[in-house]
Parts: sequence; structure tokens; C-alpha cells
Amino acid sequence: MAKKRMKHVKSRIKHAKARIKHAVRKALKRAREAPKGRLEIMYRSKEFGKAPVEKHFVLQDGRKIESLFQLIDELETMGEDVFRHHVNEMRNDFANWARDVFASSSLAEEMQMVRDRIDTQRAIMKHLLRDVAHVASKEHREEVKQAVQHEKKIECRKTSRGIKCVIK
Repeated sequence: MAKKRMKHVKSRIKHAKARIKHAVRKALKRAREAPKGRLEIMYRSKEFGKAPVEKHFVLQDGRKIESLFQLIDELETMGEDVFRHHVNEMRNDFANWARDVFASSSLAEEMQMVRDRIDTQRAIMKHLLRDVAHVASKEHREEVKQAVQHEKKIECRKTSRGIKCVIK
């Protein structure tokens, strides 16, 4: 029964990863279809990128994690003892890393509530999928289109409710 559940969870994780990749590709494709005019976009969230070398997460077994996407993959193959070293009743190193390095307090709060590898992985994927969905959303495209028409700057920041874009 446990093996069957684990197989089901792994297939759902695989499907969620595919959805994230598809959403990112779709958002990037839309971004490439740049309208005519000058546009400067400054995106302040670091979640989609890699952490600086000095802030890579080093697991107990010595492996280094550079990004949240890599953390999702490592959680799948990570041993239970390594996971328990970083996430236990006293601390949650992954949540602290997400808050401190990627400036994502909402993700850190979600991760603090879970104490399981699969649930941690699921929380990160849901969070990233929500952000990608917002970037690819119609309202975000309208903001960008409006800025292009007026040749103004757009500054996007991560807020507790998602990504907020301000036209300057």
C-alpha cells in the first residue's frame, strides 16, 4: 500500500514538474514576442535564478544546491537521514534558505509547516507555479504592453500576494 502511494506521489510530482516547465517555456515564448518600442523590465525576485556561489546550500552529504529547481530534484533523491538533518522539530534549513537567499517569506512560511520530503517538494513546486502563472497572466501582459506604448520602465517586485509590477 505504501509503495503504491509513493508511486502515485512520484507520478504527481513528475506531472507537476512538467507543468512548471511548460508554463516557464510559455512565459518565455511570450516574452520573446517583444512589441516594438523600448522597454526596460527589472524583476527583483531571485526565485527563478541561481543563488550566488557563496550562498549555495550544502547538504549534509556534501552536495551543493544552487536553485529552488535543483532543490526540487534533490528532494526526490535525498536520503531520509539527510532530510531529517536539515528539517526537524528544531529547525528547517530549507525554509531559512528560501527566506534569506531568495527573499521569499511566503514560500518559507509554507515550508515551515511541512516536515516531509514530498510535501516540501510539493510546496516549492506550487509556489513556483503560482509565480510563473502570474508572470504569464493576461494582466501582466497588459501592464507590459501599456509600458511599451509609453516607453516607460516597469519594476516588478515580489509581494505577499504575488508579483507587483509598477510602471514608472
